[in-house]
Amino acid sequence: MSATQLEHARRAHEEIERLERRAARALSDGAPTTHRARLTQNRIVDAILTASRRTYADDDGSMREEAESMGDGEDVERALRGFYEAVKETRRSHAARAGAVAEAGGAFAEEIVEEAERAVGGVFSGEENSGRYLDLHESHMTYANATFGERCDYSEYLERCGNFAETPRSKKFCAAYTDYLDALLAYLRSFHERAIPLQFVHKALAQDAEEFERRWKKGECPGWEDGGVRAVDEKTLESSAVDLSAFKSLKDMEKALDVDAIKSALGSLGLKAGGTPEQRAERLWSVKGKKLSDIDRKLFAKGVVLGSASSTSKKKKSQNGEDGDAKVKAENRARAIAFKESQCALVLKLLGKQLDATRTNVEKKSTLSLAELQAEAEEDDDFSDAETDEDEEIYNPLKLPLGWDGKPIPYWLYKLHGLNMEYTCEICGNYSYWGRRAFERHFTEWRHQHGMRCLKIPYTKAFNEVTSIADAAALHKNLSQREVGTFNVKLDAEVEDAQGNVYNKKTYEDLQRQGLL
Repeated sequence: MSATQLEHARRAHEEIERLERRAARALSDGAPTTHRARLTQNRIVDAILTASRRTYADDDGSMREEAESMGDGEDVERALRGFYEAVKETRRSHAARAGAVAEAGGAFAEEIVEEAERAVGGVFSGEENSGRYLDLHESHMTYANATFGERCDYSEYLERCGNFAETPRSKKFCAAYTDYLDALLAYLRSFHERAIPLQFVHKALAQDAEEFERRWKKGECPGWEDGGVRAVDEKTLESSAVDLSAFKSLKDMEKALDVDAIKSALGSLGLKAGGTPEQRAERLWSVKGKKLSDIDRKLFAKGVVLGSASSTSKKKKSQNGEDGDAKVKAENRARAIAFKESQCALVLKLLGKQLDATRTNVEKKSTLSLAELQAEAEEDDDFSDAETDEDEEIYNPLKLPLGWDGKPIPYWLYKLHGLNMEYTCEICGNYSYWGRRAFERHFTEWRHQHGMRCLKIPYTKAFNEVTSIADAAALHKNLSQREVGTFNVKLDAEVEDAQGNVYNKKTYEDLQRQGLL
């Protein structure tokens, strides 16, 4: 072994020991009191582990080559000759560098720590807020404008982004859906590696890939229980939900069937269900009285294979040699899409805490004013525990609320404000409020207003003190029937004619129909 490689091996082991001691010191400094401190600690340890793995790795293979040059242990003379040559080379190397100044130990480890600390603030966007929240706006825009998705606001998308089974399978067999899954998975992996660096997501994904193979073979993947292939044969055409022979013309069918019935019939036959209502009706009418072999293949949805489930038998293969290949291609394509859905669902599950926090933050922001948003943005949790004494234990046997000084408030003040009284609001998700003041104030806060919006009830002062969902719905129905506080377009809207006379809309339309204007 040459002096260079010998010194490299020695320094590598020494550096790894320093890195391990630095990582242990970072973890033993005590539990972080803020989110940013906790994130910094995790990123420091992750950077140290990465540097250790890189040090152990023999990327250029020089260490292995030097070890092989020493012999395999059977040729003793060759091993001794190589050893003495290495000793001579080491002595010459040290003699040539006799006056060199030794490098300070541990400088490399501290450099890694400083770099990790500097990088904490720059790896997250403003929306992600140092790894607290997910930034799925780009995925939301893709989903809302794609054929496989639907129009929804950001909060609704956060609720359904992991429910891939809700998307119709016929809309998944397109390049846009595959690109959407790839982009979503790439972002989720990147965010997980930045926000939770010590929870190795690549290992979890590798384990999920093995589990996916087992679930796919057993037909346990949600939405893909049949292997992603739907077979359509003559029996499928005969057992259609709509009997097309009962209609004499296309117009008769359009009059007898509504839009949903036509769409359902197309789905039961495995036909494409996109396009305008007229196009869907024409597509359904075009298969009337036809055999399966006479129907244009372009009319069938993606993922549909013509022929029964046993169409891969030798007899049917001889009749149509493309059926077997089409089925295999459809299965492979469905399997690839299902696998990406499984990977995305896993990472979303690992990021469940951040996803819930994102939903809550979006709902909260929708009810805050501009001044409140600016005040909240200026708050920094790094200073939340700056003036507290962590070593001092607070004696609080009665579990009293803490005051502005961080100490329990007096018991008489606790009783005076009625903080021992619990008020539960069903509209807020059975959230508990302690004290009459907090209960009265919560009716104008974001949690209660969000609950009212979910019930599709506009909030007015009439709903103060109403905490039951049933009572709120009954009151809203009563107010709607009485039309209290509502704007009636027919009676309240004012319209002006050409001569400047003002009427309400109902009177104006009556006069216009009579030709008096």
